[in-house]
Amino acid sequence: MLKKIVYKGYNLYFYDEKYEEIGKDIVEKKYKILKNIKDTKRNFVALIDINGKKYIYKEPRNEFRIPQRQIMTAFKKGEALTTLENIEKLINQDNRKEFAKVYLAINKRRNGIIVESSFLMEYFEGIANYDFINKEVEILKDIHNLGVYHGDFNPGNFLVSKKGEIKIIDTQGKKMVFGRYRAHYDMLTMKLDSYPEMVYPYKKDIWYFMAIGMKKVKRLKFIEEIKKYKKNLRDKGWKI
Repeated sequence: MLKKIVYKGYNLYFYDEKYEEIGKDIVEKKYKILKNIKDTKRNFVALIDINGKKYIYKEPRNEFRIPQRQIMTAFKKGEALTTLENIEKLINQDNRKEFAKVYLAINKRRNGIIVESSFLMEYFEGIANYDFINKEVEILKDIHNLGVYHGDFNPGNFLVSKKGEIKIIDTQGKKMVFGRYRAHYDMLTMKLDSYPEMVYPYKKDIWYFMAIGMKKVKRLKFIEEIKKYKKNLRDKGWKI
């Protein structure tokens, strides 16, 4: 059962009570950063140590950096809590052990809007391994059959250990709400960006043509220029 406590103005969410104290340590920054994995305007991801154990710590910064997204958090749970709840269900109810565990979600709201958020995940020793890419496609097909999509299907988000164990990372585990559009979008992301030789696993229905149409629109030069321009402005501190 999901538990929630408020500590020094922060909301801490967890299923296992031992993460209450770990959450307090994170709020008080009582952890050691072992490695900065990503530190951008959009996200901060680090390998950290708390009481001798390694974890992955993530701050989804766009959620409270971009005003239109921040305003929407007044009506949503936010990325951290959504990820915690969805991955917990996928692992424990749907028996999808491939997902890296999410232990803890933290956020801080001001006037109902999220101004800070983070979550704590399982640390898994693995790398992107193209030898397992067809198996990863099959795994994602099974995930899609549950009505769930990844959102950024690429080899870097499927970590493979030396023993061949696979863990899925960097997903909120959201449900598909618009037919099979998201399933096709996932597969097209892999095929177009990382694995052009992939035998496309789905029937090319209306959802496929909608997804590939959106992919093509996003690849139009003027659209890419607009995205680049907006990114540069955000990096300079503009709130757009």
